[in-house]
Amino acid sequence: MPGGKSLWNEAKFKRYLKEGRGQGIGADYIPWHRVQDFNSRGRTSRGPGWKTGREHQLFSDLETNYFYMLEWEDSVTDIREQYPLLDLELAMRIAEEIGVKYPARQGFPWMLTTDFLINTVVNGKEVTIARTVKPSEDLEKRRILEKFEIERRYWQTKDIDWAIVTENEIQRQVSRNIEWLHPYKRLEPTESLSQDDLIYYAEIIKRELDKSAKPIRIVLTQIEKNHNLNSGTGIYLFKHLLACKDIKMNMGTKIYEGCSAADILSIHFEHEEAIV
Repeated sequence: MPGGKSLWNEAKFKRYLKEGRGQGIGADYIPWHRVQDFNSRGRTSRGPGWKTGREHQLFSDLETNYFYMLEWEDSVTDIREQYPLLDLELAMRIAEEIGVKYPARQGFPWMLTTDFLINTVVNGKEVTIARTVKPSEDLEKRRILEKFEIERRYWQTKDIDWAIVTENEIQRQVSRNIEWLHPYKRLEPTESLSQDDLIYYAEIIKRELDKSAKPIRIVLTQIEKNHNLNSGTGIYLFKHLLACKDIKMNMGTKIYEGCSAADILSIHFEHEEAIV
């Protein structure tokens, strides 16, 4: 649950529902909580999400790291963060049944949320799963566990698999690498380079890296000089190729332009249409 104090009452609850929060899918989904709703250190994703085409509302470094892991997973088709347990009557009944106090603010029932509702393909079939992200140390706090039990039972009634994700299930370096290249999956034409130009030079970069063992930065700089490209074009296209998985490297180690071209695991040469 996002931190920070915020006025909460029935009028605000109804306004959120009217705004469509917690409803929609893909680009049309509106998270129940938004970063600007709270005086907290939450943040939006860097640019639009790969799966959804919209900015995502994230309230902790752990949530952010998990989000990037989901973005990288090919089987994931949709990510809905800050997803509310909209059937408030059901959630309150579950709390009563298990003998715990349902959370409230300013005397009005608080809307519990699940950090991520995820659509993913399993054995060729799309399924929905729910995941709550929390530091492992918080799992020793009784009140948090009480809320989680409400959450678990709620999703159980919906036949949706629910689980807790802690820092132990998240590969931090993998997440950092994905965040580093995340804004570059979609090629953006410039005044001097069209979409076709960018695709053409990306293919040159793949060919040159494939036959080199030099630091990637040196290979990219030489390509820029040979083709009179603006400084930074090479690393931009390199990140794009990594994001599209046309170039594959060990995501568990730090990836940056100082790495050797010999560290590249594979390069995909059969051209596929770039995301625009």
